[in-house]
Amino acid sequence: MAAGCGAIFLHLDSANPASRALAACMSAIGLRLLLHNADQDVSSVFGMLLAGLVTTLEAFAILAGIDWGRRIGRTGGAGMHWGIRVLFILSQVLVVVYWGLDLGYLLLAPAAAVAESADAIQLSGFEWALFAPVLGTALLLAGIAIAILAATRADRAESIRLRALQFAAPFLLAALVVRDDYAPVLLTIGLLIFLAGSVRYLVVQSRRGQFMSQFLSPEVVNLLRTQGVDLALQRERRVLSVVFCDLRGFTSFARTHDSGLVVQVLEQYYNVVGEVAAAYGGTVKDHAGDGVLILVGAPLPVADHEHRAAQLALEMCERGNLALESIAPGLGLGLGVATGNTTVGAIHGAGRLEYVAVGNPVNLAARLSDRAIAGEVLADMRTAEGIGPDAGIEALRRDPEPLKGFSDPIPVCALVVRQAPAAAAALA
Repeated sequence: MAAGCGAIFLHLDSANPASRALAACMSAIGLRLLLHNADQDVSSVFGMLLAGLVTTLEAFAILAGIDWGRRIGRTGGAGMHWGIRVLFILSQVLVVVYWGLDLGYLLLAPAAAVAESADAIQLSGFEWALFAPVLGTALLLAGIAIAILAATRADRAESIRLRALQFAAPFLLAALVVRDDYAPVLLTIGLLIFLAGSVRYLVVQSRRGQFMSQFLSPEVVNLLRTQGVDLALQRERRVLSVVFCDLRGFTSFARTHDSGLVVQVLEQYYNVVGEVAAAYGGTVKDHAGDGVLILVGAPLPVADHEHRAAQLALEMCERGNLALESIAPGLGLGLGVATGNTTVGAIHGAGRLEYVAVGNPVNLAARLSDRAIAGEVLADMRTAEGIGPDAGIEALRRDPEPLKGFSDPIPVCALVVRQAPAAAAALA
């Protein structure tokens, strides 16, 4: 049962160092119990080797269990305090010392080392005096470190695993020293406690995944579900379109109005942005105050990303300004659209993964948004050229404009919805 649990954890989460340590601990416990029941005739070389293997597996199981707690403590981004690291290291050193004493005892007194006892605990008074101080101190130090981590770690899911280890470890360790009649009961109790904690950990992580999916576009969520995280986070260089939108007059509005109203305005604004972006396959990459960055073509590639980005920007401009009129008449929405080569994917930083988009189009879209007045959508020429003649969108060319961060003036055009001939004649 123990070895089977180890194999399951290794198969399901082999990339996780903590899960590998747990699998090693469980497997070592199972093999140790299996081999302990074998005939250990220490008068032969094979018997001595078998007894030495049982002793090694016992020490290895304890080492791996402590290492599992240590590796859990290293997850979550904050790392471990140096005092906790010292406690884990000292406990593992003492386990190695215990292993050496146990092997030495086997070599010096092999018959006594493997002798079965009628008592519940398979240790003599001499063995208690020899091994208990070393192993007990090791387990005490590891227990203190794990208790501190469980009490202070901010990550709730990791605390669940640590507490499961705290409550299961005494039963699992006791199964190594009690009489064979009692070992299965203690081992089963320990495994059930641990499995309960593991299931609870997975439930918490699943709820987190459901919650975090609200921050992704439906396309990204579908990609994660069908093809996995690795593909969604793969870093690559890709041609895509970037839409950047910003509120005109927001700084003064936030300074002169109640913060509750400001948050209400942002919430309404974000809702419109999210709905329109999802309708055209865009991914909301960042919210930075009143600025929102949207990618069209990442993480999922889109063939007509210029067309979609232009339609997205025009509809967002119309709906956003209409929504703002009802709650904040003094605000307006300006947008910038740019197309080009961009590197997208995940990077590691501050203990977490961040999906990034880096490239000239990101900067250009932001500068065009800064230049756009309320109700205006500005785009670069590459976006305008990729829209196509039948898109119902007209690109009105302007003189090249100097933009911050760009050495030469940038050719710019304003995007507008193309009017039908009848409507244009009526206006004329």
